[in-house]
Amino acid sequence: MSHNVKRLTAEKRAEKRRENEERANRYKELSGVTMSMRASGQFDQGALDACSRAVRMNPDMATLWNFRRGVLKRMHPDGDDDPMGARRQACEAELDLTQECLGLNPKSYPVWFHRQWVIEWGRCSWQWARELKLTAKLLALDDRNFHCWTYRRFVAKVAGESADAELNFTTSKIEQNFSNYSAWHYRSKLLPAIFGTVDDAASAGAIGGELRARLLEELQLVRNAFFTAPEDSSAWFYHRWVLAKLDAIDAAGAPPSDVRRPSPEHTAVLSDELAMIEDLLELEPESKWPLAAAVFLGKALAVVRPGSDERVSEHLRSLQRVDPTRVQYYAHLLDTVTSSALS
Repeated sequence: MSHNVKRLTAEKRAEKRRENEERANRYKELSGVTMSMRASGQFDQGALDACSRAVRMNPDMATLWNFRRGVLKRMHPDGDDDPMGARRQACEAELDLTQECLGLNPKSYPVWFHRQWVIEWGRCSWQWARELKLTAKLLALDDRNFHCWTYRRFVAKVAGESADAELNFTTSKIEQNFSNYSAWHYRSKLLPAIFGTVDDAASAGAIGGELRARLLEELQLVRNAFFTAPEDSSAWFYHRWVLAKLDAIDAAGAPPSDVRRPSPEHTAVLSDELAMIEDLLELEPESKWPLAAAVFLGKALAVVRPGSDERVSEHLRSLQRVDPTRVQYYAHLLDTVTSSALS
């Protein structure tokens, strides 16, 4: 019986190999026909049909999509009145094709690029709401598909989707899975769009107050991520961004002489965050990202909190142990901490 199983497995492998070879030969034939049309200057429906057959077999071939865009622009030049809605029909056909190809590879950059081009080229305002629903559906299947996130940001912008609505969308995705770089990154773009930015002292005031209050709320969101998945780096990077924005707000009115010293308000924030991370390290003493954050916060507070260098050094020695690939980097930081303590 075991011999039969082995033979059947070998036969299946051979059959699969033949199928792959046949598919590769078929794709080579289809793409060759399409490229021949391109070389001969055939920019018509026949070229589109040939290209469709090829990209359905391999949607990742950017050259085919480039040719396709050239054909579409030749068949539907800018400036045409388009009384019969031919360009809209062409756009709908392209959207159907790209959606089919995304079913084969949801992370195909050439497909996403072509879909965005179609939306812009065809000025497809009728399609915007459907595109947002499509991205929500695909992100429900894979919430870390950064090509889909990039496309969603584009659609939300051209559609005039409110930043508040998009912020709520990122919140829902983050609460489902804290390990989501794209959602955290999008959030860092949306908050300034809603609450304004603080680039200098003159822009503090009311804008700074509203943004500061919201950023303090963001610290609570990342705390939930830290205690749920301390080894995931995405929330830690966002945490650093939030602290940098808070520092900019709190330092907006500080005298130039105090530029390297955290303000009393920011010192309080840093102290609270360090205390929280020290609590986390009681639970996860060998976790890299909490250790790295404790080093960052400890060094930032060293200016106003003498004697914190010893604790920073302890964390750096722990990092040398838990993250040996960067042992020399941590050794360099240890040297700088020791030097500053002696000076």
